[in-house]
Amino acid sequence: MRVIRKVDGRTRAWILLQVDSPPDAARKLCDAMRDEGGDSYVVIRADVVDYVYNIVVPVDAESPSVLQYVHQRILELTGARDTAILPVVEHIPFPPHDAQGYLTQDEIAAGHEKGLQPGRQHSSPGANAWG
Repeated sequence: MRVIRKVDGRTRAWILLQVDSPPDAARKLCDAMRDEGGDSYVVIRADVVDYVYNIVVPVDAESPSVLQYVHQRILELTGARDTAILPVVEHIPFPPHDAQGYLTQDEIAAGHEKGLQPGRQHSSPGANAWG
């Protein structure tokens, strides 16, 4: 396994999973880990993708050892057949939340149905309009 290190004070990675039922595993993962971790780690989301690795999970952790813990927790929850950890080595643009994004009207409506408004996202320490 390659050495994973902190970048800009945090350890961030994309964890790729190969599972039998991607939508079910992604929901289980998000339901279980959405509010875990506090400042120690954040499982951002789980995207189902059309590839040999069929779930992509962006993770933000305070250290490489915490990232390894999150990886093991994800394995336990999903029963993944195979995984890969892609460590982030640089954010472009910096800071990473200065990146572009686009919300469709359906996504905005779904957010409103859940009581979400643009601005601070969950426990984020800073402004992150729609995160």
